[in-house]
Amino acid sequence: MAKYLIINADDFGLNHEQNEAIKDLLTNKLITSTSLMSVAPKATDATTFAKSIDFPVGVHITLNSDEKNYTYASLTGAPSLGKDGNFWLESKNLTFKAKRKDVRAELEAQYRYITDKGAKVDHADSHCGTVYGINGRRFYLDAFDFCKEHNLPFRFPKTVGFLERQIGMKIPTPIVKIQQMIVHTAEKRGVKLLDDLVSNPWSMDKIKDYDTLKKYYLDAVDNCIDGVTEIFLHPALPNESCGKEWQKRDFEYQLLKSGDLLQRAEDKGIKVVGWNVFESEII
Repeated sequence: MAKYLIINADDFGLNHEQNEAIKDLLTNKLITSTSLMSVAPKATDATTFAKSIDFPVGVHITLNSDEKNYTYASLTGAPSLGKDGNFWLESKNLTFKAKRKDVRAELEAQYRYITDKGAKVDHADSHCGTVYGINGRRFYLDAFDFCKEHNLPFRFPKTVGFLERQIGMKIPTPIVKIQQMIVHTAEKRGVKLLDDLVSNPWSMDKIKDYDTLKKYYLDAVDNCIDGVTEIFLHPALPNESCGKEWQKRDFEYQLLKSGDLLQRAEDKGIKVVGWNVFESEII
């Protein structure tokens, strides 16, 4: 089987710095996908731009606030999803208080936010993995039902490589079985999934410099498996007010801006594609 690579920029709509970087990358055709946060402060700007260039976006399913400086308002305002209209900050609250019917309604509202403004949606994925089952809740069932209804592929890998890279160790057998159960559940519903998924999980304390981050992603391209792999990054312009971890986003922007990932894929005979690859008969 051939190798296909989606290069995705996450968190479109988060803030000015994120939006301007992603707009630049889209304009210059340096990425093949982006995921839009319907609940983020600059979501309207992101949606307007996507519509203006007729570029489909992913609905970046968001069910949590990231930190006190980054709280997001639920589009449905369901009390089980947060307090005072904002999503819960602590994950335990989402785990123990969220009602699945409210989750399903929120997914629909975030999708409609994009499409009602005239932009197209080509896939769904999950901010912080809140619908992947890692919080002990089966929100992935609601995500799969949502994807089936709208005929959307979903960001979840069929293989365990992503999990192993994220935690830096071999995955225990019980976790592998759960992951495969989730994959089987999606396939039973006819929801198409990625074969592999890559993103750098390291903090800046470990990354330290641009070259280290660049090597990580170039190695990821070199090691692409057969099928469809997505590499997702969070490119942004510099923003000193966000602390040292924001430097990682700046590095990722520099890397995507360089075109080095695209060039490495070409050198390796890997076809760089968008999510519309799942509409092809070859997948």
